[in-house]
Amino acid sequence: MYQNQGMDFNDAGQQQVGELIPAGTIAKVVVTVRPGSAGQGGWLTRSNTSDVEYLNCEFTVLEGPFARRKFWQNMTVSGGKLDERGQSKAWGITKASLRAMLDSAFGLDPDDESPAAKQKRITQDWGAFNGLQFVAKIGIEKGKDGYADKNRLQFVLTRKNQEYAGVMFGAQGSYAAPPVQTAQQTQPQAQPQQQTGTQGGGMPAWAR
Repeated sequence: MYQNQGMDFNDAGQQQVGELIPAGTIAKVVVTVRPGSAGQGGWLTRSNTSDVEYLNCEFTVLEGPFARRKFWQNMTVSGGKLDERGQSKAWGITKASLRAMLDSAFGLDPDDESPAAKQKRITQDWGAFNGLQFVAKIGIEKGKDGYADKNRLQFVLTRKNQEYAGVMFGAQGSYAAPPVQTAQQTQPQAQPQQQTGTQGGGMPAWAR
């Protein structure tokens, strides 16, 4: 607390070493979209050097040994290189990731095309993603042009992924550590498919 005679920093915590979250870590995260005053509702940020507009996203780990750790990523929604149909290539990638976030948050099977599932994949605006909780596989992006390596969203897990239910609905602190590779592990392991749940709810019957 500030005192007229000065400020006492003796009770402040020590600096934490800024080590990256290990690549392959799977954890429940919440996304915060930082508004940039562009696009519908002012949720998008416009690039200063191109025609790109993007969601400026901050991801915070909610549980496990990396709880409260953050990483940041820009997700392009328009502009940049175009495909053969004249549409933004980056938007195609972002759109798939955003759909996966909704599927993960609401426990939807990605193959579920029922009216109820489709309705949950419809949003009013970009603000619908602000505060969304889902299961993420965290990766590491190599630094360029003198910038350090950084964590990034590598993949969004849904109920079809083996680790999803335990991390999304498990006891507080649950997460999946990155796998340890051995000389014998040369083939990827097949992962059983899972079924559905709801954002903010308890563990559904299919996940028990």
